[in-house]
Amino acid sequence: MIHPRTPSLSRRSGFTLIETVLAMVLGAMVISGCLSVFLAMRNAERAFSSRYERTAEMDIAHTAMRRALLALQMEEADTGGVVLEQEAGAGSDEAPSRGRIILEIDPSVQPDASGWAPQRFELVSSTPPVPPGLATGAAAWYTARDQEDTLDFSAMDGSQGVTRGVFELRPTGQRERVMARLGLLANDDALLVEDRAPDSSTQAEPSWTLWWRPILGGEGEQLLSGLGPFPDTDGGDEERRARLAGAVPLLRGVERCVWELYKGDEFITEHYGLSMSDLPAYAQFEVVLTNGQYASWMFEIDWIVGEDPSTDPGAGVASDDQDADDQPDDADGPGGGPGDGPGGRRPPGGQMGDDRRRTFDLSGDS
Repeated sequence: MIHPRTPSLSRRSGFTLIETVLAMVLGAMVISGCLSVFLAMRNAERAFSSRYERTAEMDIAHTAMRRALLALQMEEADTGGVVLEQEAGAGSDEAPSRGRIILEIDPSVQPDASGWAPQRFELVSSTPPVPPGLATGAAAWYTARDQEDTLDFSAMDGSQGVTRGVFELRPTGQRERVMARLGLLANDDALLVEDRAPDSSTQAEPSWTLWWRPILGGEGEQLLSGLGPFPDTDGGDEERRARLAGAVPLLRGVERCVWELYKGDEFITEHYGLSMSDLPAYAQFEVVLTNGQYASWMFEIDWIVGEDPSTDPGAGVASDDQDADDQPDDADGPGGGPGDGPGGRRPPGGQMGDDRRRTFDLSGDS
């Protein structure tokens, strides 16, 4: 009987070394192609998301600025002349009223690496330009405490009443970290991670954040007596909490921006106004973001006549135990920027030295 021959194991076919290497190369090419597509989609999604967030913030900032400039609360002019900054309190022992609209170079922050110094725009509005719900939970408590010694209860909930506030710039992440240390922000708050790069292998591009911050009575009295503006790190914890509790970030990722007021047939980047006769014709704001977005806004000016309870001259004079001798003498004291006096004192009305008068022309970026 003849049996069929069983094939030997050594003669069975399989993948050769060349076939295996070729399969590995082709598989790597397919995987790398898919990975590059996924990375491109991820980067595009992040860029779109960032641009969308910045666009939404620009809309919020525009609305806040428009509301503030359409509700200015000014002092009634006694004469047709302009109240000059140098003459704000000349010849009188009584503390002068602080200006209702003040545009100046901010002495409380350091210029950036290129030497550009941001502006601060302080003004008095008949209603808050930013909804109180956008501020921290502590803001309402500090606002109520600020009103407890007065008969003005119209602004207890922060939704109405005369508000003195300031549009100001801070390096992105700097104020957020200070507020987190003071317990005004949670450690996982989105504001604290906004300045971090998406990829840990890259560094976040330096930028500024535009803030709106209400000025309560305590800080208003200090400003009236010639102290400040103050850096975020100046003062005790309770003083800083009261100062920063109501701060609201309006626009992040700012590379450059400039305020200009049109008055006297010219655009000016510094101004001090107290009465109706000091009002500009209109205001203009230009901003360039780090992602390349650009905006140029023009705002109408409207006003009403009324009192400013935040800087009452009768309450604004520093007491004997809070005179200039109690302030530090170093240049880094309250408001310790160039152009400040000893201990951070600044002339009434916010007058600055010429060494801080810098402007930024965005006309070539349009």
